Amino acid sequence: MFPSPASTDDTSFPILINQEMTHSARCFARQQPNESYALRVYRNTLAVSVVNSYLKMLGIKTDLPVGDSWNPVLRLANDVADLVTPQGRLECRPVDKAAENCYIPLEVQSDRLAYVVVRLDTPQEASILGFVGQGEYIQNSHIESEYLPLAALRPPSELTHYLSQVTRVVDLRQWLEGIYQQNWQAPDTLLQPQQLALSNLQAAVQRAKLIQLNLYSEHSDAVLLIALSMPESADISVDTMSVKAQLYPAIAKQETVSGLRFVQASIDCLLPDIQLSIHSAKSNLSRDVVSRAYPRDNCIQIPQFQGEHGEQFTLTITVGDQHIEEKFQL
Repeated sequence: MFPSPASTDDTSFPILINQEMTHSARCFARQQPNESYALRVYRNTLAVSVVNSYLKMLGIKTDLPVGDSWNPVLRLANDVADLVTPQGRLECRPVDKAAENCYIPLEVQSDRLAYVVVRLDTPQEASILGFVGQGEYIQNSHIESEYLPLAALRPPSELTHYLSQVTRVVDLRQWLEGIYQQNWQAPDTLLQPQQLALSNLQAAVQRAKLIQLNLYSEHSDAVLLIALSMPESADISVDTMSVKAQLYPAIAKQETVSGLRFVQASIDCLLPDIQLSIHSAKSNLSRDVVSRAYPRDNCIQIPQFQGEHGEQFTLTITVGDQHIEEKFQL
């Protein structure tokens, strides 16, 4: 199925461009208004298809139709070559054989887990040259350079390990089907009754997760509560979803003969200067709220927002130099 590794350099990975990949690329290209757009879409589609084939070979799940690159409106409006995985969105950028740098368009410089570079060697053959990930050229989900040096790429063989280490993207649509990811529990297992009453959330689904802040202070951990609801307005697309995020102090529990019981903490408010923020590149959303020193907050929350099907957003809890990220997809 694959050409000999000897046909390319030691670090790249060769992949055949099959008829299905070529067919998709040609179909998408024919939908464009001019030759320049058609060539761009053709190359982007091949790059996405090549990376998709590589990840499937490695046993990594992908969701090809969800990506913007498979959306006829979005690929017309944007120079986009994204591929959605359970961990997050990869950008698959094509380059020519003589390239030394990879151009990263403005519209794809954020909301990407990694940038994978694909060299289009011949009409029948491509090579995955490598990738860059978080903490390298990507800071706070934003790439720092418009031109990515190919010499800076990590080898393709490291991509599997990289994806296994990054924060998993929580698919919120699964919650509506009763499928919950590990560590996301029913709220009453982590919150006191008075905290649940304080939440005052009218939602289809609510789940909570214990967040370890690793501070040198008693009761410094927190509970992140996510509430989902579907829009009631008839003029809002059924593909939209409303989300609200709240952060509470974690209250310790004790084991008793009759089971678990809540123990009233000496501190039942959040420690000061804990920041809860949200970022979504697709809807240009960025909000944050910070717990107060006085009067102390027993809860902070991000105002309810609506997002579209497939949209990804990141909730970040910041304490001093510590950043804890939770990634979600609607």
